[in-house]
Amino acid sequence: MTLPTDKYVPTLAVRASELNALEQLPAKSKDRLRPLFLLAPWATANTLEKAIGRIEKAYPKRPYFLDLDRDYQIPEPSNNVQEELKTLYDPSNAYENWRSFIEIHPFAQPCIQLSQQAAPDLMLQINHAQTLGREFCIRIEHGREPDNLDTLVAVLNSLGTADYAIILEGGWTEDPLSLSLWFLGLLNGTLNDIDANVPIVVSCTSMLKGFTDIETHANITFSNRELVQQIAAQTNRNTVLYGDWGSTRPRVRQGGGQRPVDRIDYPTENSWFIARDKDAGWTFKEAAQEVLSQPNIWNGKLNIWGEHMISQTAINPAFAINTPQKNVAARVNIHLHLQAFYGYGGLDRINFDEDWED
Repeated sequence: MTLPTDKYVPTLAVRASELNALEQLPAKSKDRLRPLFLLAPWATANTLEKAIGRIEKAYPKRPYFLDLDRDYQIPEPSNNVQEELKTLYDPSNAYENWRSFIEIHPFAQPCIQLSQQAAPDLMLQINHAQTLGREFCIRIEHGREPDNLDTLVAVLNSLGTADYAIILEGGWTEDPLSLSLWFLGLLNGTLNDIDANVPIVVSCTSMLKGFTDIETHANITFSNRELVQQIAAQTNRNTVLYGDWGSTRPRVRQGGGQRPVDRIDYPTENSWFIARDKDAGWTFKEAAQEVLSQPNIWNGKLNIWGEHMISQTAINPAFAINTPQKNVAARVNIHLHLQAFYGYGGLDRINFDEDWED
């Protein structure tokens, strides 16, 4: 497929922090991504068209993968847009509603829906995408492995083409390397006979679920890149691509609770530096000053929105990071940029030639 070997495939939910972060990326960074968006209602909008509009405002005129957000919890009673989403979950007639939705959004490259699909249904979905001239992807989630994998492999092998991608999603984990056996089990087992030229995306996230143990600061490393290298070395795949969640996590059921302690998160290529101090009562400004005081962590020359937001917070957070959501947006912005150019070298010397907007 036309998925270059240097593409980074982040999985992004339709949430304000992720989409604001993506929108503020330089065009050169966006060009090195092929995001996978998980479709769900956008904010208080009353139609899913608003969600697609927000996606394509953040990532304009570029192809992207689109799947249904199976972690989005539809409440009862539900509103109109949530009822609309329910129709896309309907597996009847080879997910006819999902196929119709994809058809009217030309930049959307569909994830083939696998649940409750026999071979003819899977083939119908694939043929529909190919008739539209779209690439497509197969997304297999840890803990949600479909019971028709053997059927799926037989269908894919009957295509006589490698014009698609397989995204293996490990979800959230404390240790990415602990998922190695799951990835290898699929690739060297059920998926072993699939054309070796089909790109494989290895994705998971280990972004912290809690920050209460951090006093002053902590540098939290993540081993996602090492995981991808291990998988590539132990399979027959010609292309194994890096994926993650853009430094976020899958949705979880949200309860009540107090406002989180002010903190600033600053990504590096292989870690997240977290600055917070509940006992000292740090504000966003003081947490940002802590980040800037770390010469072995703070770059300051990336020339992107997320870094600008942190540096401005250290001066006057009223015009920068003053909510937890803005902190996450700045973190995601920097993380996406660094992973898009992972290992590039001399990143601070590139002229991205775009102004940020506050």
